[in-house]
Amino acid sequence: MNIKSTADIIGSAVASLDSSIRDAKARRAALKSGKSRAMLEKLLTPLLYILGDMGSIRIDSYRTSPSIYITMFMLESLKQRELITVLAYLTDETDKLNGKITSEDWAAAVNRDFRFATDKWEVSVSAYVKDDSATCRRVVVGTKMVEQVQYEIACD
Repeated sequence: MNIKSTADIIGSAVASLDSSIRDAKARRAALKSGKSRAMLEKLLTPLLYILGDMGSIRIDSYRTSPSIYITMFMLESLKQRELITVLAYLTDETDKLNGKITSEDWAAAVNRDFRFATDKWEVSVSAYVKDDSATCRRVVVGTKMVEQVQYEIACD
């Protein structure tokens, strides 16, 4: 077992924070760069217009390309005009860059996530339908029994 001094442990923590700060500054600079900023403005401007007050947008830059998160709450349906328009726009933009489109349902929350990924950006659209929606609801399609092994610690 390798025993370190407190100075080694603290020094390691400081070095890790210094590395995180360098990485954050590099991501910040990349987001502020003219090329990246122009690309994001071109992508986001139509989205802001389409969404109006129907959703929120945030950007993270933890990866090599920016990640954009759009959240739409209180939708009447997954066929609501604003959502369909956002998805059509992002599908066109993703197809132009030979990107990948996926979706995932979260039936327990009447929520569907749509993901659009390209080499230049990623966009995730989380669409939440109202609990009292007349057109979308959770439907029981079956039951599932899961057998799960349980453990406890036993020491001799």
